[in-house]
Amino acid sequence: MASFEVVERKFRGHPDSLADLVAQTFSKKYIEYAWKTFPALFNRYFPNFSADKVTISGASTYHVDGTYKVTKPIDALLIGKITPRIGDIEIDVDGVFREAIEQVFAKCLQTTNFKHHLRTMIYSVDLAGPDHGAGFYCPESIEQLIETLKAESRANDTVYIVAYAPLSVTESLSIHLEQVTYSQEFRQIFPEIGTDIKAMIRRNRSEYDITLCLPILPEKVSTISVYESIIANAKEFLLGKIESYLKSNAEKSLGITIQLHVNTKDTTSKKYFALWGTSLTKGDVGAVGRGNRQQGFISGVRPSTNEAVSGKNPNHFAGIVCQLAADKMSQEIFLTTQLENIVYISANNGDALDDPSSVDILVAHATESQKEQIQHIINVTLAMLPELRQSYIVQEPFDRFMGFKK
Repeated sequence: MASFEVVERKFRGHPDSLADLVAQTFSKKYIEYAWKTFPALFNRYFPNFSADKVTISGASTYHVDGTYKVTKPIDALLIGKITPRIGDIEIDVDGVFREAIEQVFAKCLQTTNFKHHLRTMIYSVDLAGPDHGAGFYCPESIEQLIETLKAESRANDTVYIVAYAPLSVTESLSIHLEQVTYSQEFRQIFPEIGTDIKAMIRRNRSEYDITLCLPILPEKVSTISVYESIIANAKEFLLGKIESYLKSNAEKSLGITIQLHVNTKDTTSKKYFALWGTSLTKGDVGAVGRGNRQQGFISGVRPSTNEAVSGKNPNHFAGIVCQLAADKMSQEIFLTTQLENIVYISANNGDALDDPSSVDILVAHATESQKEQIQHIINVTLAMLPELRQSYIVQEPFDRFMGFKK
């Protein structure tokens, strides 16, 4: 591992995280809606869609002494290609999108006060184009859809994907901090702290320099002195959690030092207040692909891809299917061989998804036996893409985002 790292994580209330989670949740609910409405598709096929361009435009609000007013609502937009019906039976795309947004916001913001201040809009087309059959987005029957999917479920684009294992202590700490702030203990002690938290962790050898932004709910705090007391107590609480985590997980022989900074933009009169605990109520905008990478954070020193998996179609979008395969390969290689590794998968437009153009594994000093094990893992993983897809579809996006194990 490099002697220096910088890792950022956007927590669950951040506008970019909300956009990612809405896109993932819409995808899950759209597929489940299709399975319920068209039983012949259940657990195997689903209509074509793409929902990886979700954007959330923030509200305009102001607050005085614990009261607030919303002068411009939150606007949630879904931009993509979506199958609106199969034959004469319509799919309630608008209802599915609204349900996804409300579920994600309620879970992430821990309030439902946003419901009367939310507008939704869908900009979608159902034109397949000359490279697809008419049944790709406008199937006249279940039978036509299934035949189209059988014939045309190949890589939709030219992509490269990256995965690696294991995570560093710094990377794991960024996820752990989110789980701490989600814990019942934290929420009971600090009900005034919202969820649009951002963590920046810089490690230079064994020195950890950590910055956290903690939003305070103005509807629950009436004075600056109360705000400052909450921030001071939260800083002490979180510092204790960080120290405990590093004591258990970091290299003990190096002598760990920690510097923790909280709400560094604060002045004597201007503080990080955010209605409903998110900067989305201060006009900020969230968009798929601007938040955490697939591993759950943004690393400044690790290899990465520009692919954003949230909202991508897990049937044929190579940007998600290959990512699922790469993640699985990397984890299995480390568990089997104990070798740190980086997995690169590249696919050309039109590739069979279980036979991408290349799979390259970077490891140091692998024995011949380990090389054979790695090749076996590659072959087995590519053969199990249907199971990986299914597991991804049924898992709750929030649990995946939070790093909770199934």
